[in-house]
Amino acid sequence: MSVLIYTVPPAIAILAILWLLLRPRSSSSEKIRGRLADLHAGNAVPMHFQFFPQIRQALSEADDRYLEEAAPPRVARQARRVRRGVARDFLRGLREDYSNLEQLGRMIAALSPEISRRQEAERLALSLKFQMVCALVWLRLMTGSLPVSQIQYLTGLVGRLATSMDQAMSEINALSAGQLSGNVSA
Repeated sequence: MSVLIYTVPPAIAILAILWLLLRPRSSSSEKIRGRLADLHAGNAVPMHFQFFPQIRQALSEADDRYLEEAAPPRVARQARRVRRGVARDFLRGLREDYSNLEQLGRMIAALSPEISRRQEAERLALSLKFQMVCALVWLRLMTGSLPVSQIQYLTGLVGRLATSMDQAMSEINALSAGQLSGNVSA
């Protein structure tokens, strides 16, 4: 029975990954363009990751030392608990940012004629990596530690992905504008 617990979930995950990579692409680009415009207008832009400097300050060792020296032990424990809660909320926000960017990326990939299976596999690997590090950070927060460097890594990942999506959107807009002007002059 325990063998099934360890083999069935990974097998299902592998099958889901293969299905995502090998499924045929949708040809309804107009529908996707509409959803892409809705997503772009509807807060697909990440907003949480930009608050990392404040989070880093709140979770810093210097802040912890100050609490240790200046506050009574009960207040210091309460403050640490609140700080971990703020870090968990920030982590939830990063997940939301990443999820929105991932959805935007899927739509951009559907519109792009030059997207390869290799690029989709890279996007999937990045997603798995993000989710695994997120889970590790969550566990560390639940056990009482403050993994600032890992939260910083996740924040950087979301920031780089946001920059990449912004560049891809600019390229698609430029291609669309070129096609429109080509159709008008023809």
